[in-house]
Amino acid sequence: MRDADPRVVLGLHRSRHERRLLTGALDLGVTTIDTSTNYLGFRSHQVLARTAGDLLPKFRLSTKVGYFPAPDGADHSLAPRRLYGAVEQAIRELGREPDLVFLHNPEHSLHEGAAHSRDALAQACAALEEATSSGLCGAWGVASWNPSPLPSLIDALAGQVDERAIEEYRNLLRARLRDQPT
Repeated sequence: MRDADPRVVLGLHRSRHERRLLTGALDLGVTTIDTSTNYLGFRSHQVLARTAGDLLPKFRLSTKVGYFPAPDGADHSLAPRRLYGAVEQAIRELGREPDLVFLHNPEHSLHEGAAHSRDALAQACAALEEATSSGLCGAWGVASWNPSPLPSLIDALAGQVDERAIEEYRNLLRARLRDQPT
């Protein structure tokens, strides 16, 4: 086994959650995996626990919340209780607390007016801050395919969640937006 490199993360989006994939990652020194509640048709956590539950403690684990099963496939929500409940469900399904929980693509639920979007994002982030403070996860963040609508909403979070998280998120957004092709 190689030495662990914390900069390398095995992302499980569109992958089969096979045991050999995880043992191979460990052999290569990859000790962080990323998944989401909605991967594998909302079965990612259960499949990971069933096929490699004994290996999961060897990994730092991140997951994402924000998508929920719906009759037509998936529904996106920033409702605080749903998000908090999704973190609790992730723990039950994985058999452990995630090290990091991301709010998954919040821009999908931010299409009403700016004031409503600011409030919705602030409440969603406060729910994940509460989950972190309650010990349900080690930290929280935001994972977004399109962060461009988010910077104007970030200031609304000031005073509602950990200021260090807000500043770190602002910096990440600026860097990502700067690096995007125009």
